[in-house]
Amino acid sequence: MISFESDRLSLKELTVENVSANYISWLNDNEINQYLESRFHKHSFADVEKFVKDMSQESSNVLLGIFIKKNMKHIGNIRIGPIDRNHNTASIGLLIGDKDEWGKGYASEAIQSVTKFSFEKLNLIKISASCYESNIGSKKAFEKSGYKIEGFLHNHVETQRGREGCWQLWIDSC
Repeated sequence: MISFESDRLSLKELTVENVSANYISWLNDNEINQYLESRFHKHSFADVEKFVKDMSQESSNVLLGIFIKKNMKHIGNIRIGPIDRNHNTASIGLLIGDKDEWGKGYASEAIQSVTKFSFEKLNLIKISASCYESNIGSKKAFEKSGYKIEGFLHNHVETQRGREGCWQLWIDSC
């Protein structure tokens, strides 16, 4: 089982035991899920347990829970994948689902830790990420973690606010 720590966080492979009422509520909360593609359907325990189980069995994805180290409170998830072993590349995406923990720098700390893990342990060479144009916090967290703007996809997604673009970001191990 994959597990590692940063200064304030413990990042560990998510298991079905981590699927809780809180986790389900994040996925079904319109404010929390507004930047997630999973927002288009209602989530149940069975759906999320199946997703977590499927992720744990796929070698091309790593799904980690983000836990505050001092109390092991589950505050979100971060996913590496799909991993392309032909090119040693992957994408990452994350969710800080616990609103009480927003704005405390946990997203950038998780991104930095997972990026380091991906380069050192998974031997990736390039990692990409994407975020909606209006998701300023996510864009800032990736930039704070050393990711650079690679491009912008205009009029790319449908949101609660109408159509908007997506930022494409990247970092490499060089």
